[in-house]
Amino acid sequence: MILITGSSSYLGKNLIDSFEKDKIPYLGIDLKKPYTSKCIKFDIFEDNLIKKIKKKITKIVHLAAISSDQESKININKCYDINIFGTINLLNFAKEKKVHKFVFASTEWVYGDFKKKKSYKSIIDLSKLKSHYSISKAICEKLIIKNKNLNYSILRFGIIYGKKQSNFSAVESIVNQVKKKNIIKINSKKTARSFIHINDIINSIRLSLSYKKNGIFDIQGDKLINLEEIIKISSKLLFKKIKILEFNKQNPSRRVINSITSHKKLKFMPKTSIKEGINLILNNE
Repeated sequence: MILITGSSSYLGKNLIDSFEKDKIPYLGIDLKKPYTSKCIKFDIFEDNLIKKIKKKITKIVHLAAISSDQESKININKCYDINIFGTINLLNFAKEKKVHKFVFASTEWVYGDFKKKKSYKSIIDLSKLKSHYSISKAICEKLIIKNKNLNYSILRFGIIYGKKQSNFSAVESIVNQVKKKNIIKINSKKTARSFIHINDIINSIRLSLSYKKNGIFDIQGDKLINLEEIIKISSKLLFKKIKILEFNKQNPSRRVINSITSHKKLKFMPKTSIKEGINLILNNE
């Protein structure tokens, strides 16, 4: 049975939907309302994790976290408690229960701010990280790697988009603006990220559960997508003409992460194009 932490999160719900479809046995835990009858309300920060979970757990997908820079600023202590000490509890649980696989949801933000290409081979320098969120994730990675006899996969996710109710990426934000407005205000049309659809993220998690070696993987979309492209695709699908106003067009923000090696190692290939992804959002799927 697979233990999913953060089972009521956006990522957790989508992973559970995938497991339910293929009848994969799981147990979900989260502080929020249980998503299904196979989930329980529980805090990974509590010490009685081993006593609480009686079922035989063979694999863990650790998604539970304060999962954004903005959220980490609101309560710094909570960020470190949940992200770091919660992970330590899970690692102790994994050791005690002899768990076969530990999949950790990390982030591309462990690289901090940069101008040149980055990859999983890049050295993570904690002293240069500005965000409590990214610092906590980087520390968790180090704790996982130092655990001997633990088979792990660390997934450094890029910018995830899909049908969300909150925590919008630039994709959902722009699509919603195109729906409601005729004028879109942005810093630069050329600002770009390798956005990745939630369906591809779920596929990468499932592949990592079967990966037999230890590994760190950059999970990204297959190409850089700039804001202008998102606006053009959205407006075309909605049959609208949109005027774009740029505030700082000479200074676009671009983050390039070389994920080719990671994708090959994991035998992973993003399948959802940005056009298809936007269409899914517009159709509420």
